[in-house]
Amino acid sequence: MNTKGLVTFILVSCCSMLMLAVRAQAQVTVTGTIIDKDNRLVLPYASVFNKSTGKRTYSDKGGFYKIAGNAQDIIVFSFIGYKPDSITVSQVTGTETREIGLVIEAKQLHGVEVNSRYTPYQADSLERREKFGYILDLPNHKLAGDNTPQGAGIVFSPFTRYSRKEKQKREFKKIYAKAEMQKYIDSRFTPLFVSRVTSLKGDSLTHFMQDNYPDYNTLRELNQEDFIYWITDKYKAWTKKK
Repeated sequence: MNTKGLVTFILVSCCSMLMLAVRAQAQVTVTGTIIDKDNRLVLPYASVFNKSTGKRTYSDKGGFYKIAGNAQDIIVFSFIGYKPDSITVSQVTGTETREIGLVIEAKQLHGVEVNSRYTPYQADSLERREKFGYILDLPNHKLAGDNTPQGAGIVFSPFTRYSRKEKQKREFKKIYAKAEMQKYIDSRFTPLFVSRVTSLKGDSLTHFMQDNYPDYNTLRELNQEDFIYWITDKYKAWTKKK
């Protein structure tokens, strides 16, 4: 290689290295939460795949994810029983926050017969139960490493490759159960009902409800009349503190 060719080669190599360095420094952190679009349930251990770089990560128990990328990279999100979705990284540097709402795959639902026997909460709960039955009805299996024999050599659990989906399923069941409890409480402990019992309005009503949010198990044991007495007692104690 002559001197001119060598100089050209060095310049091209330096430019390429410089471009790679600039690209590495210009990485974007894509972050946010992955949820069920209709019911707002967080989706734990959902797959987050950067199709452009081949890098993959997963959301945590709270549906929070974080993955590195560059402008125009395609990020694909997936979770068992949901249609995958993707986004294109739009920023050049910094942190790009994107909430991802996945839609459940179309399934044959029988429909819930709603009549006077059901309260609005019960009807909604039945519909949710039918919608997510494909996950909730799945039995729990062993995770990787459960009952793995001890001894010399490497032993692979037969459930190793299913562990990620098993974690998704188990954690989703917990989140679903917690959300159902929350929805039950909110269906009874409403601002309108509490205001009628206490005559509180505006910020005072909001603060009272925040300070006296009922426990699910306690609320399940109270009929409507007892619940009114419960709110009244809490209100009397709350006003004494003011």
